[in-house]
Amino acid sequence: MKKTILALLVACSFVNAPAFAAFNGPETNSINTVASANEAANDSFVILTGNIVESLGNETYLFKDDTGSIQIEIDDEDWMGVDVTPTDRVVIRGEVDSEWTTPSIDVDSVKKI
Repeated sequence: MKKTILALLVACSFVNAPAFAAFNGPETNSINTVASANEAANDSFVILTGNIVESLGNETYLFKDDTGSIQIEIDDEDWMGVDVTPTDRVVIRGEVDSEWTTPSIDVDSVKKI
């Protein structure tokens, strides 16, 4: 009986193991410039490097890189404790939101570099 229970527990642990796996390689299908993000389809994945230069209010900010500027939305919980000034270079990850008249970025994470 003990062997059966032990075998069942071991089998169950292998069933859940893939849920913890993740791909850690390069993300090649992302958009990497503001100019490209302004032309991209809705929900396109972006990884942008630049500066958050201005707060526009209501979790909306102005982001700039060498190719232009775009509005971004960062929910309070997505800052994850990072403090940023306009002179700090950051990497933002998110998706293009082009459902309105001008494209913007719905940011999932902010990392100061």
